[in-house]
Amino acid sequence: MEIREKIIERASELMMQFGIRTVTMDDISRDLGISKKTIYQYFKDKKELVNRITSLHLQLEEERFVSTVTQSENSVHELILVSQCLRESMKDMKMSLMNELQKFYPDAWIKYEDFKQGVLRDSIIRVIERGQKEGYFRKEVDPFLIATMRIEQVQSFIMMNLYPKEKYTLYNVQLQLFDHFIHGLFTIEGHKLFNQYTITNPKQNEAFNQ
Repeated sequence: MEIREKIIERASELMMQFGIRTVTMDDISRDLGISKKTIYQYFKDKKELVNRITSLHLQLEEERFVSTVTQSENSVHELILVSQCLRESMKDMKMSLMNELQKFYPDAWIKYEDFKQGVLRDSIIRVIERGQKEGYFRKEVDPFLIATMRIEQVQSFIMMNLYPKEKYTLYNVQLQLFDHFIHGLFTIEGHKLFNQYTITNPKQNEAFNQ
């Protein structure tokens, strides 16, 4: 692995563990056993490093979301896969990291916002439109509005302390939000098909609840 890639990988791991602002360039150089001067040969400052880490992370996320189209058997299956991607994206995400990006790293935050308003929203719009054509999702649902609501709802619960941490885990909150979300989408046929995936298909149910 090249030095640049090692710097990005280890810096990302340290920031996920300790927070973006807490981790300094000195910390990264000590951890990697290289001089800080070496890091600055590849990144002019910490903001550039954070921006690069963010870009690479979002690129990987985009590939995962796009792959749900080819992996899915129908719109209900795709909805499950997209929701799994959302849950995986948020599973290790700390609220403090999101707040740090928003407050102190505006360029990186813009990248995230572009990803949210582009890849995330487009993925949900796509699956809703597909479901409406297949007869599994209600025709009266507006794909754009519902997709926007879904994304903002999830982000709000993560960043705005809308639930008591001593009573709920983020995982439990996401399951409740998803349950509410799908019950507003499905037709009777959609509910039946969803139950086939999550109840009568043990492997799919196990993956869905990870």
